[in-house]
Amino acid sequence: MATAVRVYVRKHYIFLADYVGWEWGEAGEATRASAGPTHVFLLFVDHFEPLYDAARVARWASGYRSLARGHADASGRAPQHTWFYPGEQKSEAILRILSGLTADGLGEVEMHFHHREETPEALRQGLAEAIADFQRFGFLQTVDGATHFAFIHGNGSLDDSEGPLMCGVRTELRVLRELGCFGDFTFPTLFHDSQPPFVNSIYAARDDDDAKSYRRRRPLTDLRHGAADLMIFQGPLVFAPSLNARRLFLDLDDGDIHEAIPASPRRVDRWIRANVHVAPRPDWLFVKVFAHGVSSEGEMDATVGPTMDQTLSYLERRYNDGNQYVLHYVTAREAYNLALAAAEGATGHPRQYRDAYVPRYRSDPRR
Repeated sequence: MATAVRVYVRKHYIFLADYVGWEWGEAGEATRASAGPTHVFLLFVDHFEPLYDAARVARWASGYRSLARGHADASGRAPQHTWFYPGEQKSEAILRILSGLTADGLGEVEMHFHHREETPEALRQGLAEAIADFQRFGFLQTVDGATHFAFIHGNGSLDDSEGPLMCGVRTELRVLRELGCFGDFTFPTLFHDSQPPFVNSIYAARDDDDAKSYRRRRPLTDLRHGAADLMIFQGPLVFAPSLNARRLFLDLDDGDIHEAIPASPRRVDRWIRANVHVAPRPDWLFVKVFAHGVSSEGEMDATVGPTMDQTLSYLERRYNDGNQYVLHYVTAREAYNLALAAAEGATGHPRQYRDAYVPRYRSDPRR
């Protein structure tokens, strides 16, 4: 009875049918397309909301630089952070700090945006103004001069999926694509109606005139010939046994790293078990985790403190032996490119596809 109540109150029913199918099908099956190792791509998407506090951002940046110096993937690359900064929180001081981090080769900046009870025209104008602000620092503009960006909906209500009070725009996917967006990285959104009816998958979505257009899943290859608008890039969603009676001895891990539930080696194993991949490359596993890394002192510690340090050490030790696993730290943009390459049957080393479809941003130090 308690489990049934939990499923209803926490809205697990939205994705439960697909989860059961996933559990019986692909869960934990690291089926490889070749005799080579499994490539693990870790991307950290941060809902980076400092509320104009540049001093806090500076402290976070110092902590992240210190953390990154102690870690590297198979190619010697430092951990890559993707800062989804709120476009409506205009702050030259904060964008300048983030510019310094990108110049150090530690990640990329993308678009986070809060809006509610808005029209498509107002959303378009607000996003366009934010894009122009970001591009002054080389963000959201690729080296060929085009505008491209990844997106996270500030209220978790992509395409009006939580109603007008949290969004208001039922053609949001189309608006985003027309402005240069290539993918949405909002999900999962546990306990909310906006949660997709699918789990542990990366797929394409096409806008329609109704809310929650991404409720229909399309193949990623549709993005290449205009039959879809955005890539929907989900993170892990995995039930796991627990000793916590309040959770009915069953955790639900959605890759959210925060003060109350910090990163840990046990959670890393769960994220790998989610087996998020794109056919026909089951040997390319994507682990997308997220946080609100600068929202409080506690959240800062969770993302740049000792527990994250220990977790990265475990990840590099357990999933980077060069034989069974090869670890890659990537940004959201690079993960998009890799996922699309996988869908098109990419061969060879994945490194060659990191900039395959959406080129590097102007803020990239390699320019």
